[in-house]
Amino acid sequence: MKKLLLIPMAALLFAACTDKDKKEDESAKKNAGMMSLYEKNLAVLKTSIAAFEKKDIEGWAASLADTANWISPTYGDTLHTKAHWKEALNYYINNWDNLKLNNAIFLPGLDSTYAIDGSVRYYGNWDAVHKSGVKTSVNFYGTYEFNKDNKVVSGSEFFDVGGMMNAITPKK
Repeated sequence: MKKLLLIPMAALLFAACTDKDKKEDESAKKNAGMMSLYEKNLAVLKTSIAAFEKKDIEGWAASLADTANWISPTYGDTLHTKAHWKEALNYYINNWDNLKLNNAIFLPGLDSTYAIDGSVRYYGNWDAVHKSGVKTSVNFYGTYEFNKDNKVVSGSEFFDVGGMMNAITPKK
């Protein structure tokens, strides 16, 4: 009798383990696909950063979808278009030299379940020299989402714009 009970229990245990393994395999495949997507999007973002460092605004803009939405780091800025983003970056290009991203840490973005979702985020320091001769260094965080064509469709950027502007303002 005991042997008859052990057989169904062993079969049930085996089925449960097999189902778990199958779910883990599916999860690993999905994660690998998202990691591959992240790597493609990361390459696009790094190319756009390199273009910005070279003051190539058109090269930078090529990485964005025409409908890109931008959340500016500037307090009170309510414009969210690609054109406004481009205008803001042109301001930096025209007023700073030696724009350079240093100490960058690039990471995959995560969805609400903490799974890699293909987006890219990074931390770093943007260092440059203002046309007044003042050296600036700002801590930066940005997060970017991409479409199926690996173009940025959404960007949110964070740094102390006010503190940087205060640093370059002549003292009385």
